[in-house]
Amino acid sequence: MKRTLIISLILLALVVACEENADDPSYEMVTTSDHIFTFEELEPIGFKKNKEYDISRLEGAVRAVNGFWSTDIGKKEYELRFYSSHSVAVSLGEPLAQEATGEDAIIKKSDATWKEGIKDRRRSQRTSGSHPKYGNYSIYGNIVMLCEGQVGISLEVCWKLINALEKLE
Repeated sequence: MKRTLIISLILLALVVACEENADDPSYEMVTTSDHIFTFEELEPIGFKKNKEYDISRLEGAVRAVNGFWSTDIGKKEYELRFYSSHSVAVSLGEPLAQEATGEDAIIKKSDATWKEGIKDRRRSQRTSGSHPKYGNYSIYGNIVMLCEGQVGISLEVCWKLINALEKLE
């Protein structure tokens, strides 16, 4: 009986914590901004470009890069897709971000809608094959960002970068 009570209290605490985070506006997946960001604005905050992607088959995009940025939770990898506006980022970029992130992310080239950089979206593990690198995405203004980490952590990773971008506006 005592054990059941303890388990029930732990589960209740987890539910309350999840609800609090769900209501936290700082972790929204889609946030508007009138500012049109360029990659060059990220360089002064320490974002390092690893690769530039060919966007000829990424409808509506003006640029796409893979890179790294260090936060208080460590060095994290991002894929940033820049669009001409927030509305274009949402309408054309969000479906592809959903496809490329999460536990069920499409990381096989033959199945992906946008094949460029597909290898960079995989995290290889010796014993169990490839797994998605990006647990979640966020859209801030005209940027669609895929963020490294497991589903629960990667949205926070996105928001570390978004908080830094907010200071640029």
